[in-house]
Amino acid sequence: MIQETDFEKPFASIEKAARADGADVEMLVERAETFSASFQKGKPEKFDASASHCAGLRVIANGFEGYAFSENLSEGALLEAYREAFKNAQFTARAGDSTQKVELFSGTANVGENENLRNESLGSLEVPEKLERARILEEAALAVDPRVSSVPYNGYSEAESEFQILNSRGVRRRQRKTSVSGYSYVLAKKGEEGRMAGESFFTRRSELFNPKEVARTAAEKAVAKLGSESPETGMYPVVIDARVASSFLGLMLDSFSAKSVEEKTSLFADKMGQPIASSVISFTDDPFLADGPATRNFDSEGAACQVTKLIDKGRLKAFLTNSVLSKRLNLPHTASAMRSAKSQLDVGVSNLVVATGDQSLQQLLAKYPRVIYITDFTGYHAGYNDGSGDFSLQSEGELWENGKRVKPLANFVTSGNIMQVLRDVEAVSSRRLHPNSSVIAPDLLVPSLSIAGQSN
Repeated sequence: MIQETDFEKPFASIEKAARADGADVEMLVERAETFSASFQKGKPEKFDASASHCAGLRVIANGFEGYAFSENLSEGALLEAYREAFKNAQFTARAGDSTQKVELFSGTANVGENENLRNESLGSLEVPEKLERARILEEAALAVDPRVSSVPYNGYSEAESEFQILNSRGVRRRQRKTSVSGYSYVLAKKGEEGRMAGESFFTRRSELFNPKEVARTAAEKAVAKLGSESPETGMYPVVIDARVASSFLGLMLDSFSAKSVEEKTSLFADKMGQPIASSVISFTDDPFLADGPATRNFDSEGAACQVTKLIDKGRLKAFLTNSVLSKRLNLPHTASAMRSAKSQLDVGVSNLVVATGDQSLQQLLAKYPRVIYITDFTGYHAGYNDGSGDFSLQSEGELWENGKRVKPLANFVTSGNIMQVLRDVEAVSSRRLHPNSSVIAPDLLVPSLSIAGQSN
């Protein structure tokens, strides 16, 4: 358990120094205790139990920002970090643009912790039991099918963390969290053919984590890919699996940031109020999602969070802002500040939820006589252009005909433009998988996408 620490006393000294300098100051403290382990061939491959802590100082002097951080949380070290941040703010002011001046967030409302993000369940297991969970992620996958050759990547981890914000405008915020996660990536082989698939899981309660289920699902996915063929090149109706859709749509998260709008890198910079997607598409940034990985009551400036509709039935409704960008761009303040102790103020989503529809995955797969079901995209880094939205991604999946699975597919490339995909989505499924990332999406039916596989 993270030991209770009162940062009011050292921060009082920092505030006193800031007042003498005519500056404002914000201190963001992050502390965590983590456990992680992975296995190979029945033996521990990696094992780590560690504690970390860091304080990030953000100083605003004459409207200009300076940053510094310290991994030593003693009063003297924090004061030294403040002085470094103040010097950095002065340096920024010498070359700064007076039109870009900022103010520290001033919040009078008391925003308490979300008590549902923290519990005592991590204390229910001793270290040998935690190692057993990690071992099962490999062992249980190998036991599913003799064609499972190995589990090259697997891991179990737990964390208890704390996040505190104190600033010279009266903000005092604290949030503690617990998390449990695990993953298993399995290699299945048949002759010379090898196929990889994986599964992961996130929860805040230790008792909800089932390593056997994670391992079984990963193994079944890998085995189902054996016997894959390359599809013929052409245009196909495509269903993008919910997990894949979550990662795929995550490529465009930055375009909802007001910072990207200001820097003219957002795909939607001049589209406010306009249709940018199919009428079946709605995106909501929901910081209060009960099982969301990024659920929070306040943002990284201490502002009270809110639910923000980003796309409503295809129309762009909002960009995400922090207090600085809200004032600078004359946009609503969505309390979407993001910052770690070692980074500068930015903007980001909490839990981006894509609204579900009223049709099952099976119904989407039966919409057309011939459908390609995408179960994996890889190569996001090289295959996506965030300036244009164009993508060309290595893919795996399945061929479905008349609502029935025909065969697994591999060695093909799916290409298009992510903005066009948004506009073309014909239907979304009713399926909502347990979230394990900041984007939670249903399955998507796109009536036509370019598939490059075998030559005709």
